[in-house]
Amino acid sequence: MGSSNLGPDEWTIEVYERPDGSCPYNRFLKNLDPYSQLVVDICVKEVLTRQGHEVCGTSWGTPLGGGLYEFRIRESLTSLRKEVQVAAPEGIDEGREILLRVFFAVEGARIVLLLSGYDKGKNSKSRRQEREIMKARELLNEYRRS
Repeated sequence: MGSSNLGPDEWTIEVYERPDGSCPYNRFLKNLDPYSQLVVDICVKEVLTRQGHEVCGTSWGTPLGGGLYEFRIRESLTSLRKEVQVAAPEGIDEGREILLRVFFAVEGARIVLLLSGYDKGKNSKSRRQEREIMKARELLNEYRRS
């Protein structure tokens, strides 16, 4: 999912592919409904690509330690469009809010490595959050070993 027309201050987005060829981030994205996929795509392209790990200085993100970061998506398409001025496809219910988490790391010169994510709106229990963070840490450690 790399970006091709990057400005001088923009970040390249890469998706971690495990040694077995699987991509936990892509699986997460594929399991979302089309509306949520659209919102995630816009957020990654319009927020994460521009800010990288600096999203952690905003309500969009938080550092989790050890080089792992959490990108918080809790927007409706309506509110997102106001913030990043993007057009929405016609016929879509723009007001539905979502609550998603994307885990990422920063690599090299301005590269954001997407590791995994989950739909926190479906299960917001802290125990689930802890499990998802642990899985993301394992993916990051696996990436670093490869």
